[in-house]
Amino acid sequence: MLELKNISKKFDNRFVLQNISFQFPDKGLIGIQGKSGCGKSTLLYIIGLLDSHFEGEIVYNGQIQSCRKQFIRNHISFMMQNKDIISSMTIKENILLSAQVSHKNYCYSQLKKITTQLGIFDLLDRFPSQLSGGQLKRVSIAKALMKQSAIMLCDEPTGALHEMQANEVMKILKHVSKTRLVIVVSHHPKLLNMYCDSVLTLENGQLYGEIFKSDNQYINKEKKVYHSLLCYSLRQLFFQRRKLFFLFLFQWILILAFFLMTTTINGIKEAINKDEIHSVMSHVLIIENKDKKPFKKILQFKNTYTQYYYHLDQLHIYSHNQSINASLSFLPQETKHIQLQKGRFPFQDNEILVSQSLYSSLKTNDLKIIYDDLEIDLKIVGVLYPSLFEEKNIYCSSLLQEKIPFLKDDYSLVLESQDIKKLYQLLSKKFNVYSEVLERIENYQSILFLTQIVAYVFIGMSLLISLLLIGIVESILYYERKHDVAYLMSLGMESYRLIILSLLESIILGMIITVGGCVISTLVYYFFKYVYNLQSHFHFTLQLQKIWFHSYDIYFFIFIVYIMMIILGTIMPMKKMMKTDMIAVLREE
Repeated sequence: MLELKNISKKFDNRFVLQNISFQFPDKGLIGIQGKSGCGKSTLLYIIGLLDSHFEGEIVYNGQIQSCRKQFIRNHISFMMQNKDIISSMTIKENILLSAQVSHKNYCYSQLKKITTQLGIFDLLDRFPSQLSGGQLKRVSIAKALMKQSAIMLCDEPTGALHEMQANEVMKILKHVSKTRLVIVVSHHPKLLNMYCDSVLTLENGQLYGEIFKSDNQYINKEKKVYHSLLCYSLRQLFFQRRKLFFLFLFQWILILAFFLMTTTINGIKEAINKDEIHSVMSHVLIIENKDKKPFKKILQFKNTYTQYYYHLDQLHIYSHNQSINASLSFLPQETKHIQLQKGRFPFQDNEILVSQSLYSSLKTNDLKIIYDDLEIDLKIVGVLYPSLFEEKNIYCSSLLQEKIPFLKDDYSLVLESQDIKKLYQLLSKKFNVYSEVLERIENYQSILFLTQIVAYVFIGMSLLISLLLIGIVESILYYERKHDVAYLMSLGMESYRLIILSLLESIILGMIITVGGCVISTLVYYFFKYVYNLQSHFHFTLQLQKIWFHSYDIYFFIFIVYIMMIILGTIMPMKKMMKTDMIAVLREE
């Protein structure tokens, strides 16, 4: 039995309800009438504990009800005056939602029976926007029947319906009241008097009227069943897909930009490292005395091959009597690190290697070098593998030195060592030391480091903007769905389940963003690497590198970052959601 004990409610220091005490039967159709604004809906919300700001006690089956959500889940069903249906879900999903939130067991045959009786079975796959007002009222009744609650509270169930629809709804409620208590608030006295077992009047804060007693109804206590509400989260995201598409698009572009920047920087780094390893002069140093004096003899260093430097820049290079602008150098003694695209290494004094860029500009394999009256014919026998810093270079055999002894420079020595970096640091204290490769690599690495900082600052700012955008979008979505949140709370949904649903939506949203962004990035990555063949155009390619454990760590990194961003972006809307004034929202037109 439901009992009200000394219920009072104030609005602006004025009693709307004052010291109301009343007992309701276990079953029957009870109507409450009164003037507009007299507090009928307020009383109904208090009976169902939706409004917990009142004085007095709600007693059910001899127990004072203090746990609002538990009381609603176990015993109460509502028909709201305004929306009590979630527009993003189908009619079937809406009918089942109340039972799912309340952990009630149900079966398809039960759903079919109820909806067939109400004449809405053929509408189960439609959305609320496709139904009429009368049909939606029947959906609300179906929800209450599906939940199998002992008390059904109806706030203006015939509002905005024409006379025929209103009578149909009241007939259904009359039938429902044979097995449960149905309390109807309405401003249509004629309908109440026609269908209700008892009609009460709310006036001046008091409830007047007489209840006709009925036999007590035994309510069977069912075992609670946990139902997943994943469908709700998926429906909400699908319903907002048009608004979310632009968020997805922006994030996908950002992920693609981050992916391309990272793989490009990795590719250039790898190209620089390869250039340092495979460059022809990677093991060569040139040293001079700091006092600018000549070397009277070749200096010997441990594990180092040393010879005098030759000024080959004084030689003029020709092909078909046309001058060629190219750098001329001697090959080092050790050539294992040098990669050839084609051909072989020189064996004779007139054989040379050339860079790929020079080779592609020549029409013949025969060149000529001239110095005053000296002419030496050269033959290209090998072409170097292209590199990131490739220039037009010619590398001669050291055997050629015998033909040009006059170009020897006593002021400079050429050192060749496997440990060039250590030797560079050691000799720099006593000599002026030069390394074409080390100095070039150092310069490019400095530029690359600055580029990397700029890129990561850009990515960081973009992520910050993304976080703000996600927060704004989530706030907008919350504002548009605040009635849905209030409705779920009115069903008695636990706070932790609301939080879980919000987090679940965030995770799904994050997964759509990350999976979509990573798929797009991977397709672009493989297009540039294998279809466009970036290596053949710029001598470097996009490269995935290990961040923690594997070269594909970047996907995991993107996933973690976006899941955290999405969750952070939902914290403020989630806090607002938990502070929702349920009654105020449910009363909004």
